[in-house]
Amino acid sequence: MKASTLIALALAAAAAVSVAVANQTNVIFKLVPFVADDSAFTLVTPLYRLVFFMFLLGVVIGAATVGLRHRRNARKKRLAAKDAEKRLALDAARARVK
Repeated sequence: MKASTLIALALAAAAAVSVAVANQTNVIFKLVPFVADDSAFTLVTPLYRLVFFMFLLGVVIGAATVGLRHRRNARKKRLAAKDAEKRLALDAARARVK
């Protein structure tokens, strides 16, 4: 890695640690905010932990999206290659018949 990349990562890590140390009080995260006192959909956790897990959730969702898109494009390319192979075989057969 370049030195500038390492410096930027070190600064980002230092900022993340300082935010984590400064925000250790518990916050209430309600999955369903319209329900008054339903503890089944309520999470009480420190703010830094909530932010970290939401970041990880975003990474997982993004990776799944990219993987599904890659899979779809690979399937299209594979089908196009098979179609092109069939066309070449048909053209070769027609050339032999003439």
